[in-house]
Order: sequence, then C-alpha cells, then structure tokens
Amino acid sequence: MRRLFVIAMAGLLAACAQQPKVQLYSGAPLPQNQVLTVVVPGELEIRSINGQPYSAAIAASGLNDKELLLQPGAYQIHAFYKNGFDIAGGMSHEVVRSRTAIFTIDGKPGDLWRLEFKRPANLAEAQKFEEDFPAWAVNTRTGERKDAEAGNRNVSAFSVLMGSSEVAAQATNVAPLGATAATAPQAVALTPAPAQAAALPHNDATLTTLQQMWNLLTPESRSAFLKWAQQ
Repeated sequence: MRRLFVIAMAGLLAACAQQPKVQLYSGAPLPQNQVLTVVVPGELEIRSINGQPYSAAIAASGLNDKELLLQPGAYQIHAFYKNGFDIAGGMSHEVVRSRTAIFTIDGKPGDLWRLEFKRPANLAEAQKFEEDFPAWAVNTRTGERKDAEAGNRNVSAFSVLMGSSEVAAQATNVAPLGATAATAPQAVALTPAPAQAAALPHNDATLTTLQQMWNLLTPESRSAFLKWAQQ
C-alpha cells in the first residue's frame, strides 16, 4: 500500500511539473514544428497579446512556466513581473508588480521563444522593477535576443477600472500582426457617460491609466472610441 502511495505521489508531482500549454489559434492542434511556441516564466503575467487582453495565458499554475502556442508571425506581448515575498520571517507578505515590458517576437514555424528578465535576488531588487524592468525575448533555436521595450507602470487606478487579470475578458485566438481577420469584427457600442458619474482626478496616475487602457483596445475599438469622443 505504501509503495502504491509513493508511486501515485510521484506521478502527481510529475504532472504538476509539466508546462501548461495554451493554444491561441483556431482548429485542431498542430504539430510542434508548424506552430510558434512562446514560453512564459511563471513570474510573468500577460496583460495583452497584439492588443488583445488575455487572461487564459496566466491561468493559475503556480510558478510553472507556460507555453503559448501561436500561428507563426509577429507578436507584441505586454507582460509584467508579479511575485510575492515573505517579510520578517514570514510574518507578513508583499506582492511586487513591475512596470509592463513590451516583448516583440517574429517567429517562424517550429521556433521556440522564451520571455526572460533579470531575476531579482531579494525584495529590494524586485521593487526596483516598478521603475525599471530589464526584460528580453530569446529564440532558443537561433540564440537571437530582442530587448523588451519599457511599457507603462502598474497603478492601482488601472486595476480598479479594468478588474483583476483573473476576470478580464479573454481572447481564445490571437492572429499575428498584419494578418487579415477571418471574420468581420463586431461593432463596439459606446454610450455617453451619465452626468452623475464620478470624475477621475486630473493627475499623472489618471493619464497613465488611460494610456494603458488605450494600449489594450483593438483597432476597431479605438476607431469607435474616437468617433464617440467627437460627438
């Protein structure tokens, strides 16, 4: 009985160690040599891919790496570092969120890219990521490396307006940049805000929040918003 328990636990641990795979193209799964694979370390959260908010890619999987399976092509991935640190011997806990990094990838069939960042040795080093987040993407097949661009800072107002990443609107398919959509996008209905709605204060945090929201909009949503703003 004890031997069966040990075998079962070993199998469970092996299963937990496997990298979760997230298919981001339509249709049946394709062979590995026909898709672009992007490995995302467990400490990184995906905010958007090619402008589409995406939360399935950051589904709870502990600190295990995740594999995003995509059509070959060009992608911009907005991601940020998020990790918890024990304080005072575990008496308290602090979660650090970095500013967003913008990873640019142009992948061919069979390519495997990995998002990387400078690993912090302690809480103090991780806190510096709120201002400067050194990150890059590397092609594990060719060794090509592309430094990520600095994105916007994570601010509390953004979280309140957009909601947590776990409940954000999800996209199941992400097309490469420049690809023609298979179906026409649905119109986005925008209505004037009610007069009694509370106004956001005019400060740097509000501006950063609006910039982050703009980066998450699709081209169709941006066009609809501009038309609404001109009314």
